[in-house]
Amino acid sequence: MERLAHAAASVLAARGIEVAVAPALELAGAARDAVGLSREQRMANLAGHLRFREAGRPPPGFSVVVLDDVITTGATAAACTSALAAAGVTVSAVLTLLAAG
Repeated sequence: MERLAHAAASVLAARGIEVAVAPALELAGAARDAVGLSREQRMANLAGHLRFREAGRPPPGFSVVVLDDVITTGATAAACTSALAAAGVTVSAVLTLLAAG
């Protein structure tokens, strides 16, 4: 997803839009593959394992868009948005490549 974010940022920058890629979240610990898990199980799986990286904090004043590869239950997008909010970062939108189902 970070490669995709950089590619999208390059396209936007070429059009004169000020943009930055801010890899502010990381998966730490023993979260397992979420395939086959319910929304509640996915949320529990991410609890305590999704961490904010201060080094990846978005620049002040920028709108923040979370990129996700697939929306299955929405648990990952919700967990990312919550982790960013806990760090004082407001998410403007979540963009995803695919929706399951």
